[in-house]
Amino acid sequence: MSGSTSANTAPGTEVWFNWNTVRTEGAPPQPTCTGTLFDETLRDGLQTPHVRNPALAEKLAIVDHMVRSGIRSADLGFPGSDVSAAQECTRITEHIVANRLPLTPGFAGRTHPADIHAICEIGQTAGIGVEAYAFIGVSPIRQYVEDWDMERVRSAIRRSAATCRREGAEFVLVLEDTVRCTPEVLDAVYDVAVDTGTRRITLCDTVGTAVPNGTEALIRWTQRYFAERGHAMALEWHGHNDRGLALANSLTALSLGCLRVHGTVLGIGERAGNAPLDQLMVNSSLDGHHSYDLKALRAYCSYAAPVLGVDIPQNYPALGRDVFKTSAGVHASAILKAHTKGNTLLKDSVYAGVPAALLGREQEVLIDASSGSNNVKYWLTVHGYAADNPDVIKKVLEKAKAGNGPLTDDEIGQILATAG
Repeated sequence: MSGSTSANTAPGTEVWFNWNTVRTEGAPPQPTCTGTLFDETLRDGLQTPHVRNPALAEKLAIVDHMVRSGIRSADLGFPGSDVSAAQECTRITEHIVANRLPLTPGFAGRTHPADIHAICEIGQTAGIGVEAYAFIGVSPIRQYVEDWDMERVRSAIRRSAATCRREGAEFVLVLEDTVRCTPEVLDAVYDVAVDTGTRRITLCDTVGTAVPNGTEALIRWTQRYFAERGHAMALEWHGHNDRGLALANSLTALSLGCLRVHGTVLGIGERAGNAPLDQLMVNSSLDGHHSYDLKALRAYCSYAAPVLGVDIPQNYPALGRDVFKTSAGVHASAILKAHTKGNTLLKDSVYAGVPAALLGREQEVLIDASSGSNNVKYWLTVHGYAADNPDVIKKVLEKAKAGNGPLTDDEIGQILATAG
């Protein structure tokens, strides 16, 4: 049996209260959160020794998974790196065109004529508009190490913007290590962006050094700069996870009105990885900003993990094997009571921050040495058995407490078969 629902009523709005929706008194108003997510899995995500570079057919399948899960733009490679990379990027773009996929292809390149030309050539060959994410290091530390000066940086930006304009690609200026740039450096770079008519800039936390307050300070300073000059500039955010803050920084960027926020599936990428795209999708969906298909996201990650040669940790948010499991008696009691009220969202939320049903999963109440009678009652209820037989409950708990792990469904079934 599934539990009685005859006396049930829908829970009131107060049941769903969360301090996440409360604005601090005196805080500046937040812009409308309309930004979308940009998938860097097939470019920045592959720049690490422990991640396998998929074959072309596998990359095409990953692109299909992106689209099904709701991603509408992605960085699909670095065509300027060599001829084979350019050919592969062209094949991926042709796949998008041939299948009429709603995915805008972007490609990374240095602010170097050869790289920009390679990107533009893909769009011309495939017959589709492409976006050139032209990157250049701008922080004082990077300039010092490279022996660059600001005029060299400014000239490279002018040249790249002109090449894109001439050859028909959309120019996106990617400022490596932006979070360690002084206002004086940004002044000089942003001035040339205005002069060249650049309309999109990607702010980068290239080495994962930012904290949410710093992310906010940089974005607000940049927004004020362009607003004061009357120049419409869409901002993007690209973050790394060296301090474990890529997700928090990326959510901050979304909340501050960034057009796109970048991430990789399962957070893959060099060093500690990039912002985890999947967790950004889950949070964006839960916060009501965008409705990504989280069931399709689960399929995407399940496919991508073995293809990329990475594991999904058992406790990985939303996607790990054990994240919707509990064996604690107190938790089981609450989940059982929510189950009998006949409301799936209620059952998914009473002891979980992410509703399992959104990912095509269910709450799992296990029975092990730490469990109580409510764990057994829940199992019996959801499997269609009477849950009020104390002898059965006792036998199941005795078996569980004598073992070294949770009972399997088969083991519980055997106990029931011999309980009389």
